[in-house]
Amino acid sequence: MASLELRGICKSYNKGKAAVNEIGLDLTDGEFLVIIGPSGCGKSTLLRLIAGLEKPDRGRILLDGEDITDTDPGRRDMAMVFQDYALYENMTVFQNIMFPLKMRRMEKGKAEVKVREAAELLALTPLLNKNVRRLSGGERQRVAMGRAMVRDPRLLLMDEPLSNLDARLRSQIRKEIQALHERLRTTTVYVTHDQLEAVSLADRIVVMREGAVMQEGTPQEILREPACSFVQEFFCDQIAEWAEESRKFHIDNLLQRE
Repeated sequence: MASLELRGICKSYNKGKAAVNEIGLDLTDGEFLVIIGPSGCGKSTLLRLIAGLEKPDRGRILLDGEDITDTDPGRRDMAMVFQDYALYENMTVFQNIMFPLKMRRMEKGKAEVKVREAAELLALTPLLNKNVRRLSGGERQRVAMGRAMVRDPRLLLMDEPLSNLDARLRSQIRKEIQALHERLRTTTVYVTHDQLEAVSLADRIVVMREGAVMQEGTPQEILREPACSFVQEFFCDQIAEWAEESRKFHIDNLLQRE
């Protein structure tokens, strides 16, 4: 687990347009932070900057107080789960989860124990000898999560990991992610465009638009007091609409949750 600080992070692309503009955030040890916003708002760019896959034009990134702004991605002790799974198609489930430990040259017996522990947590034990090509979308995403978890990263980054799944599977995997976080307490940054995902998972939410933070706070704080019309329309109104349509998600219960 780790704390994360972003100090004035800026990143521009085509013709100087800011993809991320003066972002400052603090993430506490063990916190689950969700970054949400419409397509093109800069949320995935911000995640890539944290991971070291992109370099900021300005600003600093600190992990447990250490400046890692210019540190190579492989030396940041972070793990990332992508929306497209990024699995090795020619390998079994066991081999995929084992891969990062093999690259670290961990002693074989210890590595196998860690793989089996992760598989047990994610209900993958019966599938360990299956090739990942034969798995469903939900199973493949659990393998990707297991491969990230097994490293015991200081920081877990998740980039819209459920966007390729249908509604039923999204709900199921969302519950599994929530249960895993409650058990492991790995500091997590989770990017999504799904408002229901955000309020279901987050300790704290950051709402972005056009590279800037519109509001940050707990789900309850944002639902009670949206900071601007954009947050009201994009976030609160959408959740209220789903709640009314499905009758499965109750705003009153969420607001009473401590």
